[in-house]
Amino acid sequence: MKKSSMFRKMLKEPGVIVMPGAYDALSARIIEMQGFKAIIHTGYGTAASLLGLPDVGLVSFREMCERVKSIARAVSIPVIGDADTGYGNAVNVYRTVKEYIWAGAAGLFIEDQVWPKRCGHMFGKQIIEKDEMVGKIMAAVDARDEEDPDFVIGARTDAIAVKGIDEAIERAEAYREAGADFIFIEAFENIEQMKRAVKEVKAPLMLNLIEGGRTPLVSVKEAEKLGFKIVIFPLTALYSAAKAMFDTLSILKEKGSAMPYLDRLITFPEFAKIVGVENIRKMEQKYLPERILKEKYGGKEPKIV
Repeated sequence: MKKSSMFRKMLKEPGVIVMPGAYDALSARIIEMQGFKAIIHTGYGTAASLLGLPDVGLVSFREMCERVKSIARAVSIPVIGDADTGYGNAVNVYRTVKEYIWAGAAGLFIEDQVWPKRCGHMFGKQIIEKDEMVGKIMAAVDARDEEDPDFVIGARTDAIAVKGIDEAIERAEAYREAGADFIFIEAFENIEQMKRAVKEVKAPLMLNLIEGGRTPLVSVKEAEKLGFKIVIFPLTALYSAAKAMFDTLSILKEKGSAMPYLDRLITFPEFAKIVGVENIRKMEQKYLPERILKEKYGGKEPKIV
């Protein structure tokens, strides 16, 4: 089954879809190994890991698409790509959708911010007119239908921070009518807004939970009870990795030795499993001539490490 078909099937089945965020191929592999069934690609995490810069529209379309490709190819589960504003007008969105399909994504979402956009939980956002965003969604749907009808189109609105919850819900319904498969209302400010959105928007809703962000943190069970279909944790992996690096490198700087923090690190063999060294070993045994294997391993049985 195509990954897009897998995710579309998930949307129709009962239960909530929990999607941690991947910012590179390695984080995607770990998410899959932990048993999650789908991944949200994070543009915020891409900006941080690729450029070391904030999510303020500095990552180009090509850079973002390449990151989606590397993530999608590293795993066997569906990946939903962050496509920012679609990188231009409706015509640009048409191409963006096709490129994300060719990159291996199962779907994407586009947002109604003015470019250059900002992280949805930052201040200073601006949004385009509703009719312009409706045109972008229509273009996305047409591009989808031409390449892969199962590819999932999500529409995000950042209207709460700019014009309030009334405008956000109005836009959400307009985007649904334009053909969006799911709706992403960004940066809810309280539980009451969440309840109202679930009641009034007649489409599967995505809830974005960022640790330290503007939206109150709720559990997956609570989100499902409220009525959300998709719950994403886009920055959990990124923030945990950054914290771990700060902590261990601080110890290294202070102590001048790796010994005090070994218990905080994944082991060499464990990491080898994540990146699939065993599969490479099997491929070597299958494809390389015996003489080359003997030269590489000195006549011994090849081992992972």
